[in-house]
Amino acid sequence: MSHPSFFDYACDACGKPYCERINIMNLALDFVEDQYCLDCLAKEYEKSEKEMATFVWGYVSARECFLTPWNKFEPSSCPKLETNTCYCQGEHLT
Repeated sequence: MSHPSFFDYACDACGKPYCERINIMNLALDFVEDQYCLDCLAKEYEKSEKEMATFVWGYVSARECFLTPWNKFEPSSCPKLETNTCYCQGEHLT
C-alpha cells in the first residue's frame, strides 16, 4: 500500500495511514505491538476522533516522554488540515 509521504505508519486494523502524533497516542495508550489510526482508536473507546484526540492529549501533555516528541513533530504539512479533520492540532485539543 502506498501512503502519502506525510504519513509514516499504517493502522494494523484497517490499513489507513497515520502520522507520528497518532503513533505517540498509541504509545500513550500502551498499544505497542499493534497500533491504530485515530478512527480505530476512537471506535475502540467508543468516542469520536476529536474526543479521542482530546482524551489522549490530556495524558500526552502531562508526560515529558510523550510531549517532547509530540512537540518536535512538524504537522503543518498534514493533508487532513485542509479538510479540518486533523485532530492533532491545538484548536482541537482544548
